[in-house]
Parts: sequence; structure tokens; C-alpha cells
Amino acid sequence: MLNKINASATLQAVKTGAAGTAAFYVSNLLHLPQGYWATMSAFIVLQGDAPSTLSASRDRMIGTAIGAVTGAVFVRYVGASPVWIGLAAIITILLCELLGTHTSYRIACVTAVLVMYARAPGTPWRLGLDRFLEVALGIVVALGVAWLVPEKES
Repeated sequence: MLNKINASATLQAVKTGAAGTAAFYVSNLLHLPQGYWATMSAFIVLQGDAPSTLSASRDRMIGTAIGAVTGAVFVRYVGASPVWIGLAAIITILLCELLGTHTSYRIACVTAVLVMYARAPGTPWRLGLDRFLEVALGIVVALGVAWLVPEKES
């Protein structure tokens, strides 16, 4: 049996759509090279309430920063073969553990691989910085939406 869509689910859907759309337009205004990461980041971190969105945003920012740096270091100094990808993932996870951010390791590994395999023009450092800025923009937009349109209390 199908459940009816309630007001809370509708509000979350509208907030998520608005955050993704706003992130898309702002990334275009800022001429970010792969601004769709801002949209995806807004979708990923926006939760039902502002504190949960802040927590998800923190994990995404930390993971993105660690992964961007790890990926850039590997591409710059050893390359991006499958063996290096595996070693980059191991080091990325251990860095997250060492820094006490074990909840960020998945996005850190994903970001490292994206930086390592990116076929965009620019240095690995620039690719890492661009990815970080695109993600940060999506997070800022999602946080703004979460605080401007709070979840209705039951």
C-alpha cells in the first residue's frame, strides 16, 4: 500500500530542489569549471533540519579537503594508475582516522579519485582547489536553505 506524501516530505523536496537550483546558478555566475558538484553537494548535505545539515556539511568539507590534497599529491608525484588509486585510498582513510574524522573517509576517497582521474585542464592542485570550491558553494547554499526554511515542528 502506498503512503501519502506528507507536508514534511514535500517541504524537504522543495528545499532540496531550490538548493540544487540555486547552487547551479551561483556556480555558473562564478564560472566554476564543474559547477555541477555544487548542485550535487547541496543535494547530499541538505537534511531535514539545520543542525543535521551542518553535521553533514562538516563531514563533506573535511572529506573533500583531505581527498583533494591527497589526490593532487598523488597525481603530481606518482601518477594515477590503479595501484596508486588504491594506495591513495589507503592513505586517505588513514589520514581521516589520524585527524579524527573517520566519518569523512568515503567522500575523501571519492574526491581523491576524482582529482586523480580528472581530464580537465589545469594542474592537480588547481583541480583539487576547484573541486573544494564547488563543494563549498553547494554546502553554503544548502546551509542557507536549511536555516532560512526550517523544518516544521510536529
